Amino acid sequence: KGIALQLCDPPGGSYRSAAYAAIVKMRTVPALVDGDFVLSESDAIIEYLEDRFPEPSLRPADLQRRAWMRFLGRFHDLHLEPPVRALFNELPPATRNDDAVQARGAQIADKLALLEGFLDPHGPFVVGARPSLADCAYPATLAIIERIAPALRFAAPFGPRLARWREAVAAEPGFAAVLEPYQRDVDAWIASRTR
Repeated sequence: KGIALQLCDPPGGSYRSAAYAAIVKMRTVPALVDGDFVLSESDAIIEYLEDRFPEPSLRPADLQRRAWMRFLGRFHDLHLEPPVRALFNELPPATRNDDAVQARGAQIADKLALLEGFLDPHGPFVVGARPSLADCAYPATLAIIERIAPALRFAAPFGPRLARWREAVAAEPGFAAVLEPYQRDVDAWIASRTR
């Protein structure tokens, strides 16, 4: 959308800090501060920005495509991301449960296969030729999957539609500007947890 945005680390050095909690009561990241207005939760933030800056639209004009976009956003939040997040506690070798890792890895592979079938066959984006709000949900989670799977030794297959989608996202300046540093941060975080 070309919106001017200043990215900041949480005050106090962490989203768990008292300084951050004074601003964001939920202590979650990301959060948006727009003047006196503070909002957390990714979906709420991107919908607010879409409403505040409606052009170019990140919602398909067609009502069925728009509904499918919403479904795919919920699919991410309710079905793909939770087993990924559940693996975070399995990274330190001292607390790793290999059976839990394999079970979660199988869940993730199943969800990736479903997602592969859900993506627009003509793409390259989730619901067609242009990015939508649903495309905002997946880059971070897929970057984590791509990096956590080898660290925990489970298979996370990315099919041809997902591969095409990932290439399209990487070529979008708005995604690339955020995704490249995020991937480095994820690599450093996994390395710090697997030592």
